[in-house]
Amino acid sequence: MAEVALLKSWDLTVGLDQGQFYLQTEDPYGRPEVHGPKLVDRAISRAGIAQAYGQLVVLSPHQNNFAMGLRVELWDDRPPDDLSQWQEVFEVTLKVGRDGLIYDSPTLASFRIPVPPGLYQGLICGQGFSEHGWPGSTTPGDHWRIQLWPCTDELDCRRVKSWRDDVEDLRSSSAG
Repeated sequence: MAEVALLKSWDLTVGLDQGQFYLQTEDPYGRPEVHGPKLVDRAISRAGIAQAYGQLVVLSPHQNNFAMGLRVELWDDRPPDDLSQWQEVFEVTLKVGRDGLIYDSPTLASFRIPVPPGLYQGLICGQGFSEHGWPGSTTPGDHWRIQLWPCTDELDCRRVKSWRDDVEDLRSSSAG
């Protein structure tokens, strides 16, 4: 069996505000307009993630982080599993257009990551969360990673792991 290879990676410091970030992946031409608040409402009702017309929203446990680490990795196939090391995990399919992958969060600067056009399966993972909501600082130290690899089938975005579930499990075990 051939080894899976990391083809390219980008390490960024981005901002997160209002407890959410967006990934824009396709040119919106010819698509119905995506309304951010409706997409956020859908993410709230769908366990923290929603996707429509080339835009994906991920809800973060932290309200903000104005110096958030973000690593984007491009692999030739599904990368080795290290999901036990992450507090939040989402699985997605992204159809990246000619503009690459664009990271955005309300009120803050956008970042373009030059991911080549194509259809990718991906994992969006976050860790370093201290509180749900206000983290006690505008730079609480949480960070995220996005891993992408080529695919042929589109899957619905979904939550794989929740930090909130881990917190509830800890509370339950300490109460017993």
